[in-house]
Amino acid sequence: MIMAERQISMMIKPASASCNLRCRYCFYADIGENRMTASYGIMKEETSDILCQRINEALAGEGRANISFQGGEPTLAGLPWFRHFTETMKQYPGIRTVYSLQTNGTLIDEEWADFFAGNHFLIGISLDGYQANMDHYRFDAEGKSVYYRILQTAELLKKKQVEFNILTVVTKKLAAHPEALLKFYLDHHFQYVQLIPCLPALNSEEDPHALTPKEYVSFYHRFFDEWLKQLQKGRPVSVNLFDNLYEMLQGRMPYQCGMLGRCTVQFVIEANGDVYPCDFWCLDEYRMGNLHESGFAGLLQSDAAKTFMKTDSCTKKPCEGCRYIHMCNGGCRRQNICYLNDEDCAYRKVLDHILPYISRLH
Repeated sequence: MIMAERQISMMIKPASASCNLRCRYCFYADIGENRMTASYGIMKEETSDILCQRINEALAGEGRANISFQGGEPTLAGLPWFRHFTETMKQYPGIRTVYSLQTNGTLIDEEWADFFAGNHFLIGISLDGYQANMDHYRFDAEGKSVYYRILQTAELLKKKQVEFNILTVVTKKLAAHPEALLKFYLDHHFQYVQLIPCLPALNSEEDPHALTPKEYVSFYHRFFDEWLKQLQKGRPVSVNLFDNLYEMLQGRMPYQCGMLGRCTVQFVIEANGDVYPCDFWCLDEYRMGNLHESGFAGLLQSDAAKTFMKTDSCTKKPCEGCRYIHMCNGGCRRQNICYLNDEDCAYRKVLDHILPYISRLH
């Protein structure tokens, strides 16, 4: 009998909430403002080493560790920090480590790119489409454009054969121009795209940048129609929502967290070693513990982890008797504010529109 490989997955914030950009909608800056300590600075090597030890303990010296680095801007921790971390993990030869990193792409040079290539990193580049939209939402601390710098990073990663995808935050403004967004991807030969909705601030349902259910429906209907047209012309673009729905229709699990509406602990590790169950909920009340004091198994037994796991996202009236309840269960309880309310579900309308076509794709 073939035994399944033991695995553990986590998200590490080596630079905490520190960032060299000042994006208008940053959800992690909002999280920082809602906890006692907004940012924990750069992770110390002592904490990094303990983290690697805890991974080894959790896997009993053998298995796969899926490690994602995010922020803030994780590259602010510096290339020496990342070299130290990857070299430390190599001290555990029974562990197969799979790395990914989400970055704003402004600090990547040839040395970084060579490091990513040599350690087989999958890179996510935050890029909100064409320049007019990017310059409106994402800029440096002096308010200056970073658009061309990020495009140069994408070209550098292509040159170094580093796998990467584009992550775009769909704001109210961008949602009005789905065809222009897809054209941007095609013009720049971006083959892999993640679309995520812009969220309102915590404890707020209204935000000048966040998507509403009406805009959510309009964007995805129009974006999908244009995407399908281009696909039929032999110009495919991999889009996270469409890819995940296809996998689910084939009876497989989606890779995107939250699509099934059943939360699991994700192990989000802050720079000081504090651990939280989800990137959206790195708040004081959800702190599970600290790696200096406990291993991953112990963290799962914390009251904060148990409270997080008990919360059911499917509480809205439109979920009652919904034909997609088995596929969705209300969706991600942080992101569903953009498409689900007590009166209506925009996601259901999107599924009605696109599933008949997705089911026929090969």
